[in-house]
Amino acid sequence: MPVNVTSGNSAEFVAQFFDSTGAATTPSSATLTITYTAAAGSTASTSLGMTLSGTTFTATWATSVAAIGAVNWSVNAPGQTAATTGSLRLISGN
Repeated sequence: MPVNVTSGNSAEFVAQFFDSTGAATTPSSATLTITYTAAAGSTASTSLGMTLSGTTFTATWATSVAAIGAVNWSVNAPGQTAATTGSLRLISGN
C-alpha cells in the first residue's frame, strides 16, 4: 500500500544496503529515480544523487513539481544486483 504525501511537501527517502549474508554494506554512491505525472499532464522522471551518512543514504524530493496521483521510485547503487522500488500517492492538501 502506498504512503500518502501531501502535495507541496517534501518526501524524504532513506536507503541502506545489505550483502547476501545480511550484513550492512556501503556502496560508493546511490541514486534515487522518481517517475511522476507533471503538472502539465506528461510523464516526467528525475534522478537525485543520495547523500551518505554512516551506512545510510538519504535524498529529499520536492513534490511541488508533480500532479496529484501515483509516484513511483527506485534506488540503485553500483555493484548492487537489484533496485529497491516502491510507490507513494501524492494527495491534495486542500
